[in-house]
Amino acid sequence: MKIGEKYAARNASNDDNMVPLINVVFLMLVFFMVAGQIQKADPIAVVPPQSVNETRATTDPNIEIVLGADNSLYVDDALFVVDDIQAYLEKSFDSSSDPEAFWVQIKADGAISLEKLRPIFNQVRLAGLTKVSLATQLERGNE
Repeated sequence: MKIGEKYAARNASNDDNMVPLINVVFLMLVFFMVAGQIQKADPIAVVPPQSVNETRATTDPNIEIVLGADNSLYVDDALFVVDDIQAYLEKSFDSSSDPEAFWVQIKADGAISLEKLRPIFNQVRLAGLTKVSLATQLERGNE
């Protein structure tokens, strides 16, 4: 019987050594879930123009307009044509719970000219919205 008792004691002690490892792995999992920042992906790949302005918006936009280098236009992840933007913006603004905080972000590829952006800005203006932001990326100095 002493042999069986030694074997049982040895198995119990091996399991006890795994508990701290499981605790550490679990805590790391919880840490990365809480500390990680998850952002939704744009419907198309966009490289915003560079800017020296470091100011960033503190809240998410109510509506996001994405214009790709291939002139594809997405409003809130749905494919749009320029002429339909005004009606969508007006409807979204009217159904907004806080009209004072309502704002639109335009994320355009840096390769797009201002002439291609002008119709989008006109649609936003015709919808009566004044809080509009153009997404940019911070210009990095050559070091």
